[in-house]
Amino acid sequence: QKEDATDKRRALLIGINYVGHESGVLSGCHNDALNMKEYIMDVHGFEEENVTLLLDDGEHDPPTKENILNAYKKLVEESEAGDSVFCHYSGHGGSTRDDDRGEEEDGKDETLIPVDYKTAGIIRDDDLFDTLVHPMKEGVTLTCLMDCCHSGTILDLPYTFKADGSGNIDMSIDDDFNFDKLFKKIGEVFD
Repeated sequence: QKEDATDKRRALLIGINYVGHESGVLSGCHNDALNMKEYIMDVHGFEEENVTLLLDDGEHDPPTKENILNAYKKLVEESEAGDSVFCHYSGHGGSTRDDDRGEEEDGKDETLIPVDYKTAGIIRDDDLFDTLVHPMKEGVTLTCLMDCCHSGTILDLPYTFKADGSGNIDMSIDDDFNFDKLFKKIGEVFD
């Protein structure tokens, strides 16, 4: 661990109920984010000034595509070796045709659906990798909890986490993971 490590705990909590949308309205995502905030502050010692909330509740900054990506970028910029970063997303997820990078074995990118998806578009797994995962400094512990459909590979990482609700937990390398895909993405970032 570096001597200049800040050992800060930072969090980005996103809850999207899609308030005012004609369809796809959810009801518990704000509560998920607010409950998670209370939990990480009370149990894990996160300080309020290091917790960012994006909610479509009219009181917080809205979880637009731009705000979400900018919040991830800010986490990356502010975090140093020794820090812990926690990201929580509660909202719709989806999948769409691969963006022609050709790295998706199933031909689909997994997506997050921001509140303004109709005008701004979706957030692809490639965007999350390029914005949050790849540029995160070495020595930062990043934990993400994505409570949405199609979230299993949303960060394009080679790990599989399984919890069956009975206390059986397994985190392992996905034997079917295409490492060529990961190396191709990393290579694109350096090109």
